[in-house]
Amino acid sequence: MKKFLVIVMAIMMTVGVLGFGTMQMQAEEDHGHKPEFKDVKLSKQQLTELETLYENLINQRKGIINKYQEFGVLEEEDALKMKEHLDAYFSKIEEDGFIPKWDMHKHHEKKHKENE
Repeated sequence: MKKFLVIVMAIMMTVGVLGFGTMQMQAEEDHGHKPEFKDVKLSKQQLTELETLYENLINQRKGIINKYQEFGVLEEEDALKMKEHLDAYFSKIEEDGFIPKWDMHKHHEKKHKENE
């Protein structure tokens, strides 16, 4: 009887392992929903609000970088490079009228499909 139980359990484990081995994991599908990005002209007040928010964001991130440098996590050169990158990001977003260009990746996909 004991031998029979061992054989049954071995068969069940084998079937279980084989069953999980054949399962395929897939990412969630897009379901056809594509966000629409509208070309909007922001008012001066809206631009001022966004500029203030972005300045606060950049200053907070610079403060975090300074703390990492103070704690010895980052070297001065690396911290300076990171802050310069944040300044470049702020300049770019300001140049774009504080409207992120989220749909820029669409052009990348077209080039990728053409090369295949």
